[in-house]
Amino acid sequence: MHQSALQGELTKVGVVITLGLASGWTIDQPLYGLLAGLIVSLIMSIRTMNALFRWSYRQGPAPQDSGLIGYSVDKLIRREKNLKTKLAQQAKQLRRYNQGIESLHDGVVIIDQEGYITNFNAAAIYLLSLRKEDEGQHIKNLIRTPSFIKYFDRGDYSDSLQFDIQNIKQTSLQVQITQFGLDQKILLIRDVTERKRVETMRQNFIADVSHELRTPLTVINGYLEMLSDMELPNALDKAVGQMNSQGQRMKSLVNDLIQLSKLESANSERSGERFNLRSLGHSVVDQLQEYGDADIHFHCSEDIEIDGFSDEMSSVLSNLITNAIKYGNNSDVEFRIDALDSGVQISVKDQGMGIPPEHIARLTERFYRVDDSRESTVGGSGLGLAIVKHALEHHDTLLEVESEIGKGSTFSFVIPTERVTSF
Repeated sequence: MHQSALQGELTKVGVVITLGLASGWTIDQPLYGLLAGLIVSLIMSIRTMNALFRWSYRQGPAPQDSGLIGYSVDKLIRREKNLKTKLAQQAKQLRRYNQGIESLHDGVVIIDQEGYITNFNAAAIYLLSLRKEDEGQHIKNLIRTPSFIKYFDRGDYSDSLQFDIQNIKQTSLQVQITQFGLDQKILLIRDVTERKRVETMRQNFIADVSHELRTPLTVINGYLEMLSDMELPNALDKAVGQMNSQGQRMKSLVNDLIQLSKLESANSERSGERFNLRSLGHSVVDQLQEYGDADIHFHCSEDIEIDGFSDEMSSVLSNLITNAIKYGNNSDVEFRIDALDSGVQISVKDQGMGIPPEHIARLTERFYRVDDSRESTVGGSGLGLAIVKHALEHHDTLLEVESEIGKGSTFSFVIPTERVTSF
């Protein structure tokens, strides 16, 4: 196509020059004829280019030409037509995407890398009480909740955040930030008010039932202890012993349920207290020295004070060490508190049978058991590590588990430097 256009252009120029040269021959002035042919050819090209220029600014029709300019105009018209078709398709897709986003019950807020709002959907308007003129505002100017500001500034959005916000009524929101492209982020907002209400009802129910069970259990266990001190026939003595054992186990379960309920309902934003980790560690070890036949080796080379909740941390250490004794076949337990650059690491290591890898991720679930048969022999409520998980969340850390079959397990966590007040 390009070759034919080039040939057409050369043919047109050649015809004009040939006519000029022939005209010059007729008057015995071939040079003037050639010059005239060149000038006419140049004028024709200038007229065509002028028509092309006017057409490019929508000031005239497209130039009609069989040469290179005509070929170029034809290509431009085809390209423009294809571009309009693609733009129309993309505009249609964009409208469908916008309709899809608008139809979501979850709020969607698009922000730039700095946090300034560029767009949002109707659900976000309802959930955050936004207005159209809020485009261009910084997201922290509109969501002033301290936990959200901390979450946004941290830059780690692998986990979602839940907080309460006061609009027309108090609403519980769950937000998650996702990187979008190179310079944008998407803030997803979900109303979890009803879910939180149901969760609160569940927690209150468990707490109320647990409290109500305490009194009858105390009475039953009291009479069973009294019976166990009496001279009874062997068959009856064995039955009373089993009932007493199960009664104590139920009492432990009720106490753990009450403690877990308190931890779940506790406000993570509440102010903590300053306490000494080494002193707390010695206190816990002293309380557990008579628990089982294992020796507890405690290592802490310096006084370390942190800002947190001493009763919750005491529960964490007690549960971890108790588990290490129960599931460590009464072998020695190593309990360490070490200062690191990233904070303070606390670890409890046993020499038991170890935990299969497929169970490690679920250890902190309520009532989850690695081995039901082993659990029935050593006792336990199945809530210890769930209590540990919630207590550690209040100290801005997570439980880590390392285990190898036949070589034991290590449970550890790192209290961040922000909570360490002194070494």
